[in-house]
Amino acid sequence: MEIRANFLPPFYGNNRSWIEEFAVCDRSVPGMSVNRLSRLAATQCRSLSTLRDRAIQLEPKYLYEPKFEDPRVYPEYDLINVRLQGYDYVPLEKFQSYVHKIAKRFKFEIVESYAVAAKTERVVVYKPNSTLVESEIELATYDRVIRIAKVPTVRLPLFIFLIHTHLPIGVKLTVKGHEKADEDYRYIPDLLLKQKQEELKSLDDPLVRKNLGWE
Repeated sequence: MEIRANFLPPFYGNNRSWIEEFAVCDRSVPGMSVNRLSRLAATQCRSLSTLRDRAIQLEPKYLYEPKFEDPRVYPEYDLINVRLQGYDYVPLEKFQSYVHKIAKRFKFEIVESYAVAAKTERVVVYKPNSTLVESEIELATYDRVIRIAKVPTVRLPLFIFLIHTHLPIGVKLTVKGHEKADEDYRYIPDLLLKQKQEELKSLDDPLVRKNLGWE
């Protein structure tokens, strides 16, 4: 009886011991040697590995849904400031973190995310039909800014609609292009430094120089 290679079962690993037992115990295969069985098993293993290597390697996220390339290119905004203002510190901080995460999901570039010094206002409540003060309240307005860049024009309306939908009560949202005034507003002004700068500018006045005896 002659055994064909097509009828051999798949061999994995070192199966020489199994082949030897098969050749010794099965007396109905007088013409099949151990070396020949080993070569047939190795050939079948190589064919299986070759098929595995030829298979297309896909990432897990593309197993059930193909990857669609979008060749279209949309214009982008340079710098966009997302400004959040509110009287309550806790929900403002949480919403700032939420806007930061949503901007990352939209694949925007996060340039900066910072806090601006709080602005305090004094509110006076008068009694009806009089000038007598009934109560006084100090309100602190907290300010947070998320600056983003490389924002496609087609994604910005969706981004604004999403964060506006989840806007907490009492929080004011402002989305605008970045300007130099926004950078100046970020820092606390030094009043003493400004006073000294005004004094230096006044020295250029001819009347001041004459009174000082410099001319």
